[in-house]
Amino acid sequence: MSLVSALLFTAPAAGLARDLDKLRDAVKRGDVLPLSVLQEKLRASYPGDIIRVELDEDDDRFIYEFKVLQANGRLYEIEMDARDGRILDVDDDDDD
Repeated sequence: MSLVSALLFTAPAAGLARDLDKLRDAVKRGDVLPLSVLQEKLRASYPGDIIRVELDEDDDRFIYEFKVLQANGRLYEIEMDARDGRILDVDDDDDD
């Protein structure tokens, strides 16, 4: 799966291209872990199907937001720091 197809952006096309270039550069420098590595880390703690991936940038810090559907039907929204794979927030979407 390509990086472009794995990410969902709401930015205009020019902003999307700029963000992807910035992300690629950060991965090349080692400032951000590759998406595949982050997905492995995520699945170790939250097994299931990753059904959605979003990427946000906040103050030059990339944050991935994953939606994970587990086999028991529970849906989790998990924010992960792209730099080190640290879980920042977990939201159980089944809790209302």
